[in-house]
Amino acid sequence: MKVREAGPQYTGRIAEDQACDYLRQNDYRIICRNYRSRYGEIDIVAACGSVLVFAEVRYRRRHSLVPPQESVSRAKTQRLKLTIRDFLSKHSGIVEQYDSIRVDLVCVSGTGDPASLEFRTIKGIIEF
Repeated sequence: MKVREAGPQYTGRIAEDQACDYLRQNDYRIICRNYRSRYGEIDIVAACGSVLVFAEVRYRRRHSLVPPQESVSRAKTQRLKLTIRDFLSKHSGIVEQYDSIRVDLVCVSGTGDPASLEFRTIKGIIEF
């Protein structure tokens, strides 16, 4: 039986799973994951108190030349905005339950081993 090597998609999925656990430990309630539209994808939609949060998860190996917070390009920011607008228009019932909207970046770094992952949240990375 052949065992598949862990590639970037697998590592990204593990980082997103762990990021959800991290957010839950920090009083976020996960509403949905991997929301897709024709514009792109939102990794995590969550609630934090009265705030609806759209979270982008970025994983980088520890000591990478480009840290997670610098890996969000202008094009990715535009796609996120369009995807968030799509979510808001299709889920107005959810949106009405919250006082405000925020876009957070969950920075994940580590050596590839899930036990070594470190997390940091940067709140409000995109003006909305």
